[in-house]
Amino acid sequence: MRNHRSLGRPIRALLVLWCLLLAGDTSFGKLVPARDYRNEILDAELVVIVSQRSPRSFRVEEVFLGNARSGDSIELPGFRLFTAQQYGPDIVEPITPDTRVLLLLRHKKDTPAAWDSGYSFFWVQNPERVPQLRKTAEQAVALRWHWEEAANTPDPRHRAEALWPFLSMTDYGPSFLEHTKTALQKIAPVSGDYFADHFDDMPRENRADLFRNAGTYGGDRLHQKLAEHVRAQQELYERAASTYKLDEDNALASWNVMPESVKDTYGDIYYGLAGLASFQRRDDLPQIREIARWAVKYGFEQTCEAALDAFRTMPDKDNLPVISLIWKKFPLGRGKGDETFHIDIIRTLCSHKYAQTVPLLAPFVTDPFAGAEAQTALTAIVGRDLGERPEPWLAWYETVNNPRDESQSSH
Repeated sequence: MRNHRSLGRPIRALLVLWCLLLAGDTSFGKLVPARDYRNEILDAELVVIVSQRSPRSFRVEEVFLGNARSGDSIELPGFRLFTAQQYGPDIVEPITPDTRVLLLLRHKKDTPAAWDSGYSFFWVQNPERVPQLRKTAEQAVALRWHWEEAANTPDPRHRAEALWPFLSMTDYGPSFLEHTKTALQKIAPVSGDYFADHFDDMPRENRADLFRNAGTYGGDRLHQKLAEHVRAQQELYERAASTYKLDEDNALASWNVMPESVKDTYGDIYYGLAGLASFQRRDDLPQIREIARWAVKYGFEQTCEAALDAFRTMPDKDNLPVISLIWKKFPLGRGKGDETFHIDIIRTLCSHKYAQTVPLLAPFVTDPFAGAEAQTALTAIVGRDLGERPEPWLAWYETVNNPRDESQSSH
């Protein structure tokens, strides 16, 4: 059983390329993160330059952030200076009396009394190079103060404006992105309105990342903007589809012949549908079902997965024909790459506690992964457990759907 969402082919291709660029020439080496103070500074409780006092103890030389003083001791058992390698073991350097280390520390979650250095430490082997460490520490702390100033801006609208630049992965990295999204969600729907106002001029990669959880930023304006954007992307793709020869059974083949501007529609429609679903508005279900049918027509598998997610959290009888349509379009084992996993279909059907679900869900009671879930859901619908075979469930449905006329059966 998988424990993550499968990606549609075009999006997965881009992610794989990105990972390969990080990893190197092939995909066999481990990914090596860049040592970057931006990745830890917002979570750091202590920023200090230290020297080693004993194999497990370090003496504080300078303090840039946190509750410590020069001369204090910090216990870091097992700490080592290492540089991760894509291939082979890490390169470990010795710690000598001349070594100075810049640490961005926070307490361990499972052992609050102990410090966790993680991957955020920097060192020099010559005390004359300590100014380099000091400069890095000052830059890290100044950046943190800058972000905290933005996050603590009293007026919500001005706060959204001040935080907005920190959404840039290029400029600030993933940690600032996640902290900034959390801070913006706390001022919903003001942040949603700001998002709507700047929707069109945002870099696409930043905007797409916010799509999936648009509902957490709230606001009718953002909701309307997102719905309109999805429709516009569908129209853009349809115009291209009328120009280029497409294989509706192979989205990747179609994607390969599209111009770059049209290729973006694959991700935008998927993220847009996920964003609409995140608002949890049941009156969006007709549009979500329409988008899902459209996605089935053009082979947008990932968009269909987003639709299944939406249906699972917002059950409705009218979802059932669309769920069935998705399953027929992307059945497990069709042999063309990334299938919509049947576990998604099963769990989506399980959330639909309607008699009409029975003929769709009953065949899955024998599933080795989620058969028990299907049986439990069917039991809740029927009112009793009819076992681990599909036939009794289907027979029950036929009886309910076509009840016998007892007056005629007696003759």
